[in-house]
Amino acid sequence: MLKLHDWYSPWYIVYVLFGALAVGILPILIPLSVSSAGAGSIGIIMAALNIGGLFAGGFGFLCDRYRLHRAVVLSGLGIVTVSIGLFPEFSGLLPRVVLALLTGTGMAAVSTVANLLIVEVYPKEQWDSRIGWFQTFYGIGQVAGLLLAGLFSSRISEGLLITSAVGAAALIAAVYTVRTPAKPPAPVHARPAVILHGEWGLSSPDRAHHHVSMHALRDLKSIYSSQLGIFLIGWLFVYTGATGIFSLYPVLYQNLFKVSPVLSSAGFAVAAAAGLFLYAPSGRLSDRIGTLRVLNTSVLIRIFAFLCLWALTFFPAHSTGAVSLLVFGVIVLAWSPISVSSVAFTAASSSLGEGEAMGLYNAASGAAAIAGSLAGGGIAAAAGYRAVPLLAASLLAIGLFINIRFLKTPGKHAVT
Repeated sequence: MLKLHDWYSPWYIVYVLFGALAVGILPILIPLSVSSAGAGSIGIIMAALNIGGLFAGGFGFLCDRYRLHRAVVLSGLGIVTVSIGLFPEFSGLLPRVVLALLTGTGMAAVSTVANLLIVEVYPKEQWDSRIGWFQTFYGIGQVAGLLLAGLFSSRISEGLLITSAVGAAALIAAVYTVRTPAKPPAPVHARPAVILHGEWGLSSPDRAHHHVSMHALRDLKSIYSSQLGIFLIGWLFVYTGATGIFSLYPVLYQNLFKVSPVLSSAGFAVAAAAGLFLYAPSGRLSDRIGTLRVLNTSVLIRIFAFLCLWALTFFPAHSTGAVSLLVFGVIVLAWSPISVSSVAFTAASSSLGEGEAMGLYNAASGAAAIAGSLAGGGIAAAAGYRAVPLLAASLLAIGLFINIRFLKTPGKHAVT
């Protein structure tokens, strides 16, 4: 019989609260808080938030070299709590960009440590199970955060202060539950484990687990002529296009379909909750029919969904709200097979090793998240919100073409 301590650790509560904040509340309230400044400003601020995620490798180095796990988590949560609490006090673009950058950096610090608290404490045979349960708790936090964001979408300043309070609660919980592991059970190079899936948010712990190494950078030229390199080029387009939608989501739906942030947040929460149950089936399907087939089919579904969103903008807004939310639900649900298959393809197609390959995958995702935020905000400012779904579909179509034309199905992958 499975006992509680076999899959649960007390510090999971920190990441339930952190998940609510990082991938639940902020993706809704931050765009809404700057919507009056225009789509371009939203894109810039969301890009600044994503830039912080690129510092995850530095925090990982501090943890590995100086054993600062607890200090990194506590300082990161402190920065996030203060930065979000100050956000309503400023209306200018520059101070908000600075606060968004600080917030993203703090979130990267917290994210980096999560999986280290598993792989540095427990034997390798427990990693997959514990990381899987941890991801589930993090996903529950996201769903709760999305619902909370909807409740405060008409009281944004108050909502951001509540978000700061969530950060403070996570900080208090971390004080009592997060401890620096006494000694890692394996050397750093032996530790990388392929995360079962990657969350869409750049600040998610999944994205902070692997970083680009000097070894990978030295071999970059040869890597980008390999199957992994070709895949990463296509992945840049796929992830950039989707990020443009997600960065603007509540404001885009409010403008195009007259859907209130309360309803759009609730719709996102329902889809995100349902998506949690699709990761395992997606892995089994990838095993059965191949990762590349699952990836390409799922990307095609997203392209069709983005085109449907674009087509709906030509109908009266009052008649398309419910349908548009259903379409967005398809976009969210398609992420589960895209995530699982893309991670599996990355792990199976590299001669560098899984950890090195995943570092490049996460670096590409980070660059695409920043580019997607800027591109989505820029195209919306120049051509209106209607152009954003069309841009997303076009970028995903380029990525899909690269996959179909140049990629071959790898051997059996490591993710099950």
